[in-house]
Amino acid sequence: MAMNENRKQSIIFGGLISSAGVFLSKVLGLVYVIPFNMIAGDQNIRFYGYAYNIYSYLLNISVAGIPFAIATMVAKYYNVKDYKTALLIKKLSLGLMMALGFAGMCFVLLTSGQLAELILAKGSSAEDIQITKNVLIIISFALFFVPVLSGYRGFYQGLKRMELYAFSQVFEQLVRVFFLLGAGAIAVYIFDRDQIWAVYFAVFSATVSAICALLHIYKYDKEETKEMKALAATQERLSNNNPKLLLRELIIIAIPYFVSSIVAYSQDMIDLMFFSRALESTGMNADLSNYIYGTIIAMHTKKIIAIPQILAVGFSASLIPYITTALESKNLKQVCKHVKDTLESVLYIVLPLSFCLFFFSKEVMYLLFGNPTLSMTDGMGQVVATIQQLDYENYLMRYRVIDAIFGTIAPLFTSLLIACRLRKEPLISLAVSAIVKFVSLFFCVQIFGMAGATMSNLLSYLTIIVMDVYYLNRQYKINWHYTLRKILVMCCCLLLTSFVYLGLYAIFGDITRFGRIEMIPLLVLEGMIVLGVYVVLTYFFQLPQQLFHIDLKMILRKLKRR
Repeated sequence: MAMNENRKQSIIFGGLISSAGVFLSKVLGLVYVIPFNMIAGDQNIRFYGYAYNIYSYLLNISVAGIPFAIATMVAKYYNVKDYKTALLIKKLSLGLMMALGFAGMCFVLLTSGQLAELILAKGSSAEDIQITKNVLIIISFALFFVPVLSGYRGFYQGLKRMELYAFSQVFEQLVRVFFLLGAGAIAVYIFDRDQIWAVYFAVFSATVSAICALLHIYKYDKEETKEMKALAATQERLSNNNPKLLLRELIIIAIPYFVSSIVAYSQDMIDLMFFSRALESTGMNADLSNYIYGTIIAMHTKKIIAIPQILAVGFSASLIPYITTALESKNLKQVCKHVKDTLESVLYIVLPLSFCLFFFSKEVMYLLFGNPTLSMTDGMGQVVATIQQLDYENYLMRYRVIDAIFGTIAPLFTSLLIACRLRKEPLISLAVSAIVKFVSLFFCVQIFGMAGATMSNLLSYLTIIVMDVYYLNRQYKINWHYTLRKILVMCCCLLLTSFVYLGLYAIFGDITRFGRIEMIPLLVLEGMIVLGVYVVLTYFFQLPQQLFHIDLKMILRKLKRR
């Protein structure tokens, strides 16, 4: 099949490959939760969440900024067989990533004390503030190594080597999980240290895993660079060997990604700095408000909703080289197809996953985090309340499904606009959405209580989606008619599938009455039936055939021949 005929399959396949890598990383991130909670203690998990929220924000600035620009430029020059320029871009970009990583590390080191006081509610103890400062200092070192690793990944993303991109992420997460659990267990059970040391080692695992992943990709890069250097030595095309011009081009392309990353992740930072205080303003105990955000929202539910949200990350990584190639060829029809294909494919997967998270929220949260009874204290250490953790987690998880859906679609639109070279427009929509988030947070918390953060996120996400769709239509005149029809079919199939879930609940009841291990077969069975019904219904309406070129009849015929 010709390259042009296979283009749609390529971008979808690349998106699925990169999403699979992130998915496996997230699954590994869930697997370690149960033993890590036992080692570190439920009361200390929130400190891990505080460190990773700051880390994720600063990291995502670099990961979504320069690496995407690297991928764009490498795809551009590699497509015209200018191998010398592609290699020079790699050299320049890695130096820039080192500088950014060093700046991020220094920022957290110098401001750790102020950040710790800003994150926690006003009534927090001096001990909590000191521990939060410690974890921020430890996590800061990862901010130097991870951006460099992201620079390498951006280079191979531009070459459309999505399998390396995916494997590198999985390898990094594997190392992190093994170090996190191993070092924490040794510290607590062998050397009899306080459980907070498990949190310290868990935070430090980000640095260790980044170094190991860098060594792996560097080894691969040495072989790949030899091949590219050989091609560069024989290329006839005149190369762009002016480092200043290339660096300028890289920065110009990166600025929209860079600024959009700062603004896009402002929702998490606004929640991190103000949500606990907003809850406290409703009369909630400071210890409970810190726990709700630091543990349940920032750690537990965030890990769950990250599973569908990986599709935005994976497809964003995949679509850049393909849309860049289409734009360089001035094939605007192909650009429009890429935009619609990407959105439709992501929604086909994210909607049923989010549907399952909503209906099986109690079972999933119970399986992963149990149902401990927690004591809440005041500033003097006196117990003022006891809570059942599962009640709070089930309630918040069902609301957080809104984040799972719209928190996938909104970033995807931002990436689509930037990849389509609409670099000013997403900055406007993101800035407006950040204002909406900031203004609405306290208002939503007063009305919806603990779910207020999600409702303010919804307003912010809708702002991004509506404005970005307008910008895309204005520039490319995209016809959304068939896309909207497909989305309607997906929603109708999910509505029909909900009756299947209700039937299963009527048969099996609340399966959390069983033990956490005993309920796994039933949970898997129910989940497979629900997802299976969705696939069958959508197959009847030709959705997977159109989106992924799946022909079940042809597959069955091939299997019969074997």
